[in-house]
This record gives sequence, structure tokens and C-alpha cells, in this order.
Amino acid sequence: MAASLLALAVVACQPGTNTHPTPSVSQIGSDLHCKSSDHGYEDSQAGWGFCYPGTWKYTLRSQYNADAQELDLTFDITNVPCASAPPNTKPICSPGAGLFAFMIVSTYPRAGAADLATWVQAKLPPNLTLQQRFDWGNSKEAAMLSDGRRIALTPNQVVILELRSGFGLLDLESEMSRRLGTWKFLY
Repeated sequence: MAASLLALAVVACQPGTNTHPTPSVSQIGSDLHCKSSDHGYEDSQAGWGFCYPGTWKYTLRSQYNADAQELDLTFDITNVPCASAPPNTKPICSPGAGLFAFMIVSTYPRAGAADLATWVQAKLPPNLTLQQRFDWGNSKEAAMLSDGRRIALTPNQVVILELRSGFGLLDLESEMSRRLGTWKFLY
């Protein structure tokens, strides 16, 4: 009996045996290739995804304007890097624990615009201009707007990223700037 159990244990532990089921639905953010400490967020309906720090927790809200085919996704983000502690003791938290900020990702139809400048001129107030150009994931073109928001042109959409944080709040600017290359625009 003991020999049979030993043989069964040896066979079960052989390399190449996969006892984990393969998910039948796609995993959110699984194709974003985030670094190991990050998590991925991907919204196939909005048409984009990105990596974010694994210590962030967020509440997501959406606002859709069917007439204009516009979508705003808002993320209320809190940094929660606390480690479990033994019973009856306080958790161990880093200095940034509990800091929060707010991020809005707006998605608009490209509406046939040949480039960002054409779209901005047609859709945004005249006081908003394109400033510094930069690379943003797999977008066709990306730039900073004069009000500090980022804007990207994809094959079929325009995406605007607005980061709202300030002194004493979670520093979204430095964290998301480092992750702009992880963005994936689907269409």
C-alpha cells in the first residue's frame, strides 16, 4: 500500500504534468506583459488596457454618451501597500499607504481625423493646443495637451488621460508616466 502511494506521488510530481485548468475566458490584462509587481487593466469595449502598480486598489465608474459615442472611465485609486501582521498587532504599511488620487480615461471616436492636430482643432476648445509629443504604447500619435492631459490617436479612437493628484496625494504622474509604454490600444 505504501509503495503504491509513493509511486502515485512520484508520477503526480513529474515535470510536464499540468493539473491546473486553463481558463475558458480571457483574463483581464493577461496580454499586457506587466512586470511581476504590477497588475493589468484591460477593457475590450473601451479598446485599451494598461499596467498599474500592484499596490493600487481602485473603484471604477463609467459615463457613456451614446449620442457622441464618448466614454469616460474614472478610477478612484488608493495605494494600499500593507503587509499582514501577526494576530493582535497592527499591519506593517509603507509611508505611501492610504494615499489616493483620481484618474479619468476618456475615449472618443476618431471621426476620420488624419492626425491629432486635426482632431484637437475640430473637437476641443481653441485654447487647448498640442505640446510635447511622446510615445504612448502602440498609439499612432501621442502628445501632451496644454492643460496637462495626455492625448493619443489610435486607428479608430482618440484617448485622453487625465491624472488628478496633488501635494500630499498619490503621485499618479510619476507612476503612470513610467507605464505609458505598457498601454495597448486595440482599435
